[in-house]
Amino acid sequence: MLKKLLIPMGLVSALGASTVMAVDLDGLTAATKLTSVIANDSLLTTNAQAGSGANLGKTYYRVTNSTNDATTVANHIATTGSIGVGLGIGEQVWIRYTLTGGAFDGVATLAMLSLNNGDNPDLISEGGAAGSSTVVYQYTVAGTVIDQAEDLIFTPVNVGWDGVSALGVSVSTYERLSDATNSTNALTTKSGTILVGATGVRVLNNPASVTAEVASLFTAFNAAGTVVAADLGSISIDSSTVAAAAPVTAGTFAVDSLTGDVFAVDDAVTIAGATSLTTITGDFSFGTFTTSVNACVAATGAISVAAGTLNAAKTTATVPSSLFSAIGAVGNHGSLCMTADGTETIPVAAAYTASIALAPVAARAQAQAVRTATFGAIKHNGTTVQLPYLTTFEGYNQRLVIVNRGTTDATYSVTFTPETGSTATAGTAATGTVAAGSTSSIKVTDIVTMTGKTRTAGAIVIVAPTTSLSVATNQVTLADGSTDTVVLL
Repeated sequence: MLKKLLIPMGLVSALGASTVMAVDLDGLTAATKLTSVIANDSLLTTNAQAGSGANLGKTYYRVTNSTNDATTVANHIATTGSIGVGLGIGEQVWIRYTLTGGAFDGVATLAMLSLNNGDNPDLISEGGAAGSSTVVYQYTVAGTVIDQAEDLIFTPVNVGWDGVSALGVSVSTYERLSDATNSTNALTTKSGTILVGATGVRVLNNPASVTAEVASLFTAFNAAGTVVAADLGSISIDSSTVAAAAPVTAGTFAVDSLTGDVFAVDDAVTIAGATSLTTITGDFSFGTFTTSVNACVAATGAISVAAGTLNAAKTTATVPSSLFSAIGAVGNHGSLCMTADGTETIPVAAAYTASIALAPVAARAQAQAVRTATFGAIKHNGTTVQLPYLTTFEGYNQRLVIVNRGTTDATYSVTFTPETGSTATAGTAATGTVAAGSTSSIKVTDIVTMTGKTRTAGAIVIVAPTTSLSVATNQVTLADGSTDTVVLL
């Protein structure tokens, strides 16, 4: 019956800009193909289509805008591609379209399919129900013979997408209806990807760890002791760009499921209000912490127990997620800021982590997962060595031994953590210098004076790299001359 056959069997990927979901099944080169990227968190429950037939129990969400479909191709999901067979007057062919990861949102119609010459098919032989994924058209040639290069143009008014899988389409031609019904003995088959999904809302972070300076005894962030403020980095809630993965071009923005416009954060989430809150976890027991939009130069958002943002243990702070949003001002980010008082010791503090809750816009099909991000940390420079046991007991002679193998002198400072009921007062040797290439053996009674009890814990900070230092305690029992040496570094 058929005069000419051309059977291209290979997979051909999609073509189309982000806002035009059009698939050329004959394709171009791989370098020029671009699949549309839909923000799956912009899908609406109000545009849900229940699956039918083989799709029973499934739900699909419309990804075209029925209002705009009549006036612009920008929101059509259209496929084109040559029919691949030559047909004479009066001859018939059956054309089967199958969606993967999607279904028809509404009943398929004859008007959805045409040839480039303007002809429409005769009838729908099978499928095409709302919620189904397959439709078979019968086409009879009338008036003009059909060349194998004649384009088939398939434009479903609306398509539902499962929001998870890639939404694909395949078209096959058949000589007999029975073959089309059973999807066997195809004359031609072509397929492509209409769109892929991406989470539209992304969270970016720019951590900035800072170092408290040992030369200021960790009271400031510089040796002179004059810089007491630090920016611990920032977080931004923004719309996603798509990762570099063929056939999607890197840097392509996800688009809204209905309008085809570039996706914006407020298409999916409501940032303002008490339902979108961010919890920052870390050590807030020292200094003053604030939050600020874009920089710490003029930080205004106080984090304090009095302000109701900080828990009593000063380990978690709750702030509005809107602080980190780019809505209304592209590029906005929220910074975490810390200011010391210039006299207290700034402790080492591990990275401050944020748990970001985002409230979805009403009727969105996808809930927003809680996001996590990390600010910076506070570090110390130099070398810190813990001293779990120092004693001034009169029956012992305990010494702190410091070896400096470096080429420069190293200053040191010892601080104390006494037991309850006792006090530790720094002695003349609590601070000092160990000359380059030398060893200092310092009597503990010169380092600390104890009241109440004769033992304490402590820490020594040495302004030198760990690799050039050794630290130990050496204790002699005066009654019998026995010794006990504990290597600490």
